[in-house]
Formats: sequence, structure tokens, C-alpha cells
Amino acid sequence: MSKIQATVITGFLGSGKTTLIRHLLANAAGRRLALVINEFGELGVDREVLLGCGDVTCREEDVVELANGCICCTVADDFLPTMEKLLALDPAPDHIVIETSGLALPKPLVKAFAWPGIRDRVTVDGVVTVVDAAAVASGLFAPDPAAVIRQQAADPNLDHETPLEELFEEQVGCADLVVLNKADLVAEADWPAVDGTVAQDLRPQARTVRAVSSRLPIELVLGIGAAAEADLAS
Repeated sequence: MSKIQATVITGFLGSGKTTLIRHLLANAAGRRLALVINEFGELGVDREVLLGCGDVTCREEDVVELANGCICCTVADDFLPTMEKLLALDPAPDHIVIETSGLALPKPLVKAFAWPGIRDRVTVDGVVTVVDAAAVASGLFAPDPAAVIRQQAADPNLDHETPLEELFEEQVGCADLVVLNKADLVAEADWPAVDGTVAQDLRPQARTVRAVSSRLPIELVLGIGAAAEADLAS
């Protein structure tokens, strides 16, 4: 039996992760996508926005919101039961898309795919990190650093107090694809600095691509074939 592919989408708050997922839903071409949304603000905005898209891929049972804090800190309590729930759907989803919070370290989440009951049925097709290129061009790692800090303070289950710069490095360093979003807001003269900042932490096999409003061909995002859970050392 072939494994279900899963894509982990990470990046800071405001980078364009939810916009990317909506774009994937709108261009799924009949592919049934299941969504795991790690939104834990005062309002479950991501889930409401995604369910409001009116697409058959946005069915209630295909969208799961994890509202108990940073997904990489609640893997055993939240993520693994959620995966089991999605795998029990009939029919099973064609692809699982996981949007982490802006605070998540991708590696602990990828490691969870090696757990019994998951590893035989799901593979991590790729880790996609969405970067606000305009923020990086301005010397920042997030479009609203204060909002990210508020996220950290509001999450009672957060067990890592990673500075923003280190969190950015972790998110880029685990990526198979880095989406340099909001490219239309970056002056041509600023691109060498943006590319250089990202390249410092980019793995040799990873790709970067520029995007406006997170619009990309779906085949660039889904179908990377990285099997990232088997390559944790890198």
C-alpha cells in the first residue's frame, strides 16, 4: 500500500502560510486534501477562513484545528491522535497539509512521522517554509516581531523559548522548499541580501522560489518527494 504524502508548511505569523494553503485548495484539481491547522489565537481565524472557501476539499471532517499551543510541543497529546483520526477517514485523504504555528520547530514534528502507526502509512513529502521576503529585506525575520513575541507569551504549552533569529534559522534549515513570499514588495537591489540571509541556513538539496501572495504551481509544493522523516540527520 502506498503511503499518504504529508506536507508541513511552516513560517512566521503573517508570512503567508494560510494564503498558500487556500491557493493549494483552489488548485487541488480533484485531489482530496486534509488540513491540520495549528492556530491558537483568540479566534480560530485560519480554520474559519479555510472552511469558508466553499470547496469540496474544505469539508468539516477534513479540517482539524489544533488549538492547544505550538504543535511541536504537543506532538503526543494532539498531533498523533489527529493523524490517526485523519487516517481513519473513508476514503482516506490523498494528501495531508499541516500548517504549523509561527513558533514551531519543524524537526520534532517530522520526527513524529517515525512513530508506530504513522510511519507505515504516511511520509513527509516535504517541509515548506514560507518567508516574508520584504521583512527579511528590512532586517527582520517576521513582518510583526511583536506579534510573534505575544504568541510566545500566550502559549502555555510552549517548551522552547527560541529567539526569533534562531527560530528562523531552524525553519529554513529544515526546509525542502523555501517560499520567498511578498516578492513584489522587495526592491531588486535588496534581493542579494535576502537570498544571502536565507542561503546561510539552507540545506544543499533545498530549493528557493519567489512568490507573490503565495501563488505557486501546486506541483512545486505538493509532490516534492523528500521523505523527510528518513533524513532527520540533515
